[in-house]
Amino acid sequence: MKINVGQAVDLSHKIRLGMTVYPGDPEPRIKRVKELIKDGVNFSDVEMGVHTGTHVDAPIHFIEGGAGVDELPTEQYVGEAVVLDLSYKPFGSAITEKDLKRFKKLIKKGDIVLLYTGMSTHWNEKRASTNYTYIGEDAAKWLVDRGVKTVGIDFLSVEKYGAKEPKTHRILLGSGVTIIESLNSELKHFVGKRIFLVCLPLKIEGSDGAPARAITYTFE
Repeated sequence: MKINVGQAVDLSHKIRLGMTVYPGDPEPRIKRVKELIKDGVNFSDVEMGVHTGTHVDAPIHFIEGGAGVDELPTEQYVGEAVVLDLSYKPFGSAITEKDLKRFKKLIKKGDIVLLYTGMSTHWNEKRASTNYTYIGEDAAKWLVDRGVKTVGIDFLSVEKYGAKEPKTHRILLGSGVTIIESLNSELKHFVGKRIFLVCLPLKIEGSDGAPARAITYTFE
C-alpha cells in the first residue's frame, strides 16, 4: 500500500491554558515573556506535566528500572495502525478481552492498535475526567499476546480512574508495549480502517512520559 501524504490528519490536542488534564495533574502555564514590539522578538515560557494532552507513557512511568522516553525506539510510534471502535461501551466501563476478540482478524503482529472509545467527544466535560472507558487487565494481556507494539486510546488514561494498582499500565509497559494517551476525536473518522501513524514524543532525558504530536496518513 502507498501512503497518501497529502491527507494528513492531526490526532493531537492543542496545549492551552485551562485545558483538560488528568485530575490532580498540573495545568499547563503558558506565558509570553518577551514581546516583539518591546524586545524585538516574541518568546514564550511553557510549564506543564509530561503527561499533558496527547502524550506517550514510557516504561519507567510504572516499571522499576524501565526505559525513559528518550530510550524508546522511534519505530514504536511510527507504522501501520488499526483503529477499533469501542464507542458502544458505557461511561466508566472496562474494555474486555471479549470486546477485542471481535477484531482479531484486523490485528496483525507488530501493529499499533488505536482504541476509539468516544470519550474524546466528551473531552471538556468534568464528569468524564473520572468516569471514562479504560482497558481492563484481560484486554491488556490479550493485546500483549497478539504481539502488538503500541496501544493508543482517545482519553486521559488506559487505566481505570482511581485504580489502587496500575495493572493495565504494568501489563503493557512491562511487556514492551508502549502507550499513547489522549488522542483527539478525529480518530472517529478512521474506525475499522488501517492507517499510517506518526506519533513522536519529545526526547526528554529519563522522563516517564512526553507530549507528542500524533499525525495519521491514509493508504491509497
